[in-house]
Amino acid sequence: MESDIRMALFGRVNWKHVITTAIAAWICLVLARWFRLSQGYWACISSIVMVHMKVTDTWAIARDRIAGTAVGALMGWGAVSIWHGHALIYGLAILLSGLLTPALRFKSGGGFAGVAATIVMLVPTSHPHWEMAEGRFIEVSLGILVSVIVSQLIWRESEID
Repeated sequence: MESDIRMALFGRVNWKHVITTAIAAWICLVLARWFRLSQGYWACISSIVMVHMKVTDTWAIARDRIAGTAVGALMGWGAVSIWHGHALIYGLAILLSGLLTPALRFKSGGGFAGVAATIVMLVPTSHPHWEMAEGRFIEVSLGILVSVIVSQLIWRESEID
């Protein structure tokens, strides 16, 4: 009975994935605090999301997602200037972010574009929105880069399932 419980708890664990995710998220938190990023938790979240892929695909996907984040942050920043709480402007910004990213040949970046635009447009802030856009780009890019580097260093020639 006890071995069944142990097997159920630990037998199905993908240790490579768990360890890589934990290390990448921890490094992001340390770097975010060291650089005094105002919302460094976005770096941690981004690193956790990025570890869920084949190591061989990470560089191309990382490039696409960083580009998507840039598109979304810029789109959100531009849209928020005419925003005034209008849901239609928000919807159009997400639509344009999703269309522009693959049009620029960053096929894996559309989701990150939408998330970045959403954060810039919907998260309340007392700071100028360009600072919100810049911060999200820096923090998300940091998380993406850290996860790729950690994945490459720990299990270079394998997959993290």
